Amino acid sequence: MKIIVTGGSGFIGSHLTDCLIERGHKVTILDIETPRYHSDAEFIRGDVTDIDLLISVFKDHEIVYHLAAEANVNRFYEKPLYSNLITSVSTLTVLEAARQTELKRVLLASTEWVYGSSDSQDEITEEIPYTVNPDHLYTSSKISAELFCKNYRSLYGVNYTIMRYGIPFGERAREETVTPIFIKKIIKGDEILIHGDGSQTRQFIYVKDLAQGNVACLKPEAENEIFNLNGREIIKIIDIVRTLEELLGKKAKIRFVEDRKGNYKGRFISSEKAERLLGWKPRYNYREAMEKYLSNYLSSK
Repeated sequence: MKIIVTGGSGFIGSHLTDCLIERGHKVTILDIETPRYHSDAEFIRGDVTDIDLLISVFKDHEIVYHLAAEANVNRFYEKPLYSNLITSVSTLTVLEAARQTELKRVLLASTEWVYGSSDSQDEITEEIPYTVNPDHLYTSSKISAELFCKNYRSLYGVNYTIMRYGIPFGERAREETVTPIFIKKIIKGDEILIHGDGSQTRQFIYVKDLAQGNVACLKPEAENEIFNLNGREIIKIIDIVRTLEELLGKKAKIRFVEDRKGNYKGRFISSEKAERLLGWKPRYNYREAMEKYLSNYLSSK
């Protein structure tokens, strides 16, 4: 199958490209950044808001994974117009190009943030509606991208799959994400700032497990469906530090500061649907994945 991965040079996109190539698919990466990992993938440098470029590229392909977006919520806060352009508006552009070229399906990378923030630990499934009071621009932009997919299906017959990610970590992660920041600070003996009291929860997912979940969404059963792809453990922010302390054998210096505006508090998101319909579930638990990532991280330095 001939597949496009927008944002294929990035953290998740590069692992997804690995998995697709391993499965025998022909992959084209469309990104503004040159890939660092794939000699077997075709690369097209381009902007995902360029409709003419997308139409010309999509004509020769069957499927697009749309991962290109602003992944850093802090940059979303600092540059909301540009961040929304490459997150929500780019999805509209991808869908329109898919409509004009009769692409078989658009697979959208979304987020568990669309459910909103709550202290409740009730199980959240894909049937739960979007939060009516998004507390971050990032959340609103992702909800818009999802709604565009649904609109293009009902109005034009463009097929989609929406993949709501948990919080990915692992090899090739951006250095400004939480896990590599904590690793570096503990090793150097620098102070770690934790916003709030550290009780915010996340369902971290090892990036290689997440990539396999993306590939599982190619199955026919995933067409015009939504899937949560996340870890199955509730991890507090402070738990990241404690796990790294144990694995590194070194105590962290921690300072608690005022919480960020719109910081996602977290609640339990079920990925049972992906296991039931697609046969996917994470292979590694949080500690096992952290051990693999930390070993790789330390050996590369």
